[in-house]
Amino acid sequence: MFLFNNYWKNWTIKKRLIMTFLPLALLPMIFSNVIAGWIYSNQISKGIESNVANTVNLVNNHLNTYLDEITRMTVLPYYNNRILSIMQESGKISDTDYNQVQALLSQSIRNPRADLQSVSIYRSDGQIFSSSIYSADINYQFDFKNSIWYKRAVEAKGKVVFIAKSSDSRIVNRPEAVFSVARAIKIYNGPILGVIIIDVNFTGLESIFKPVDLGKDSNIIVLDEDQNVVYSKNSNYAQAIPSIEPSHEGVQHITVDQDKLIVNHINSEDTGWNIAGIVSESELDQGKQIVSRTIMVISAIIFLIVLIVSVLLSDTITKPLKTLRMLMGRVEKGDFNMSYEAFNGNLEISSVGRAFNQMKQNMDKLINQVLETRYKQKEAELNNLKLQIQPHFLFNNLEAIRALAEIGDRKGVVDITTALGGMLRYSLTKQNSKVDLREEIVQVQNYLKIEQIRSGEGLRIEYHLDEALMNCKTIPILLQPVVENCIHHGFDRIRDLRRINISVQSCEEGILISVEDNGTGMTVEQYTLLQAYLANEINELTFANHGIGLKNLHARIQLEYGMQFGLSFMNREGEGMTVYIRIPRLEQ
Repeated sequence: MFLFNNYWKNWTIKKRLIMTFLPLALLPMIFSNVIAGWIYSNQISKGIESNVANTVNLVNNHLNTYLDEITRMTVLPYYNNRILSIMQESGKISDTDYNQVQALLSQSIRNPRADLQSVSIYRSDGQIFSSSIYSADINYQFDFKNSIWYKRAVEAKGKVVFIAKSSDSRIVNRPEAVFSVARAIKIYNGPILGVIIIDVNFTGLESIFKPVDLGKDSNIIVLDEDQNVVYSKNSNYAQAIPSIEPSHEGVQHITVDQDKLIVNHINSEDTGWNIAGIVSESELDQGKQIVSRTIMVISAIIFLIVLIVSVLLSDTITKPLKTLRMLMGRVEKGDFNMSYEAFNGNLEISSVGRAFNQMKQNMDKLINQVLETRYKQKEAELNNLKLQIQPHFLFNNLEAIRALAEIGDRKGVVDITTALGGMLRYSLTKQNSKVDLREEIVQVQNYLKIEQIRSGEGLRIEYHLDEALMNCKTIPILLQPVVENCIHHGFDRIRDLRRINISVQSCEEGILISVEDNGTGMTVEQYTLLQAYLANEINELTFANHGIGLKNLHARIQLEYGMQFGLSFMNREGEGMTVYIRIPRLEQ
């Protein structure tokens, strides 16, 4: 056995399949041919009886399945709280409630099924809801409480009941024969609220019984609890119905008009109906049909065996491939802490597994090298951008001090120098750390104090701050470049009152900071160039240089938090501009 196992493991997949399927296909075929003659000569009678029994059971299963679908529709009111509420009411209901129930009933039968004729709900106080696919008239004067189907439904206390061919006057101009399914509507142990009844024509039953073939001289009959005929496939052996014993399930042999009949009778627990298959013993002369059916059954068994073996064998092939696929998926997500270890199977797949392990190791090394390189590059770019902001900031504010000194405003020089010293101290000490948004607001307020000293009453600032966001962390020197850009470029041609509105609020991405001014804004062409400049589609601006600080800030934010964050704009030519800053909400 050990040698055979080693030999088997070295076989290719193709060889395994051939050596497995060949005996499994030949041996059952030989076996079926040998037993066919024996079955024909010894089991003809039992074959017919078995065939009738199997057919009746199969028909019963199909019938139960079919009626289960109808039955599920009787629980329609329980899925709509409004309908249940209407059923608990009494007296006249509003047109809205009536139309709502009518619409639900209409919707329930407006489907591709051709067997549903009508569905009605009879409320216990006499209110009737009904819908039909035909132009049938509902008899609203019908005394439904004294009808057999209503009494049976009430007695069943919420269980479904089946009614044979309906012949009452509930529907005046009923277009075709139907049978009905009814169920009392009640909530838990409460009183009966009413009854839902569904009328079904016999097209569904015909589709079940039409394919059934017990032979030329045969019939299948469905009887209700009172032995009334619900459905008969044909008119054969109708006279044999009184001779069928309802309490005796299984095979019965009866004689009607000198014709010996084989009857197999089964009682459906789901519906209470009886299904009887009737075959004349003259069918025994048609033994060839039994043989052909037997061969078909054996062929089906052979096919099933081959199918099962195919699934089991293919599983031995696909399982390691699935394992490899799962491992590759983890590698795609960046997980390199695993390896393929199932090397005791097929040679080809084991070779692929070894190659996968080697590939994974090489990719891991390369990715680590690339990540390390990109991290160092990002760190260098970020430090460079931080350094670019400081000279730009100093230049603008030293110009402001110079202007105050020229006009001899000593107090202004002192105030602005003090504020500038605090700002520079903040810039230097907070450059490589995260700061609270509150600190950034204070920093901007200091900067704007300097500008207001220069501008007097010509500059007004409004703040709209969400206090819950003030302790959130962000990068330093976040707002100053934007505010500085408003003052030096947005207001360069404005002589009237200049306003800046600063807002901090929550947004879907995290925090949205907006800086709005009433300056001159930009022309459409300038605004388009600025957008392209920030997106690195062009290297410089041809109309001005005030986009440098904005671009540096935009780059800092994206390097720190990712490409989904940064700056965006809303330009109003001749009226001002709003700069939006999106950053994540970081509590610590």
